[in-house]
Amino acid sequence: MISSNYNENETKIKSHLKPLPDGSYEIYKNEIKSFYYVLIAFIFAIISIYFLKSGYRVIGNIFLAGFTGVALIALKMVLFKKTILTINDKFIFITPLVGAPEQVLWADITGFNEIREKRSHYIAVMINDPESVLEIQTNKLVYKVMHHNIKLYGTPYIIQTDTLSAHRREILDLLHKFQNEYLEKGVL
Repeated sequence: MISSNYNENETKIKSHLKPLPDGSYEIYKNEIKSFYYVLIAFIFAIISIYFLKSGYRVIGNIFLAGFTGVALIALKMVLFKKTILTINDKFIFITPLVGAPEQVLWADITGFNEIREKRSHYIAVMINDPESVLEIQTNKLVYKVMHHNIKLYGTPYIIQTDTLSAHRREILDLLHKFQNEYLEKGVL
């Protein structure tokens, strides 16, 4: 479900985000939520060992492949990606789970949508020309993910807020604040 209307009357939550000395904000991944991926990888490993020892090689190999995939994601989340989102007065810097970090200028941003799918929450960064982002993408996996996001949500940039250290409404409020400040400058 996509909700594009930003409701000012929603209950405000206390922000725990603190600005950096230059006025920008950095939002980090939540280490506790990353632990769940490690736990899931461990469960996949136990199940795959059980099936392999029981003689069910095909099922055991499937769970072993699941373990490998989840373990790689968990390892990447725990070791490499600390800052997921950087917001300042010139751009948003998004670090996705797959691919290189992306810089999105405020001049290209038209708005934000909150997306709720089952138990996951996302923020879609709506931009002027989403197809132009695909033209410069060289990584095939990232290209497919972005193309899928454009087909579903109309934008290549999706921020998963469930694994971040700040609440999704805090992040959305901050993004709207920076966008409004940018629009007030009259740069467009």
